[in-house]
Amino acid sequence: MNAVITKKLSSSNLDLIKFWGWHYDVIEALNIAPVKVKSVPQASDAWIISSRNSWHTVQTFSYLAPGAIYCIGSWMSDELKKIGVKSEIKCFENMKALVLEVSHQNIRHVLYFCGDHHRDELEMGLKGRPVTIEKVITHESRLTFPILEKLYDVAFVFSPRAVESLMKNNAFSDQTIFACIGPTTVSYLNEHGIFNTFCPSYPDSKILLTEFHDSKITQKF
Repeated sequence: MNAVITKKLSSSNLDLIKFWGWHYDVIEALNIAPVKVKSVPQASDAWIISSRNSWHTVQTFSYLAPGAIYCIGSWMSDELKKIGVKSEIKCFENMKALVLEVSHQNIRHVLYFCGDHHRDELEMGLKGRPVTIEKVITHESRLTFPILEKLYDVAFVFSPRAVESLMKNNAFSDQTIFACIGPTTVSYLNEHGIFNTFCPSYPDSKILLTEFHDSKITQKF
């Protein structure tokens, strides 16, 4: 199987791919750079963290963590617990589920750790509610618009912006499977007429890889 992976993965995940005997190329669809954050507001009821790319900032100011932290995926939660953060930490598969939970809590002010480009699901989901959302921009992303030099059986994509970058200069066969980190990326592809997708049970890179590998969908290769 020929796979294109659109972001850098951990060495352990790459070891899995090598063990399975896949032919793969890592071609980054986004160039992500951290933003140096000098301070964060302290008077917040909760933190919302939607991306691993916010970790460097979250870790720096973890001593200011409020009583509640809401994360997309379990990775951030695990890392916060490792460094001893005592907040109540809740994990969600997607932003829609996170917004639903926040809307049921007595929360008036949240800090949202995010990138310079992000979907407005949080803002729109809490629109009309007495919640102030203050953003902390932790990273900047630039679309790389790569040009692929060969065909792939599967493209592993990790955000709608990565899809946008990948599709700019490339055409894909109807047989190409887009293995997506979560349902938001699947929805973006569907909106652009691409329906040959795969989505894991939980938004985690290792789960995405292993569930794709184990699924019947790989039997065609």
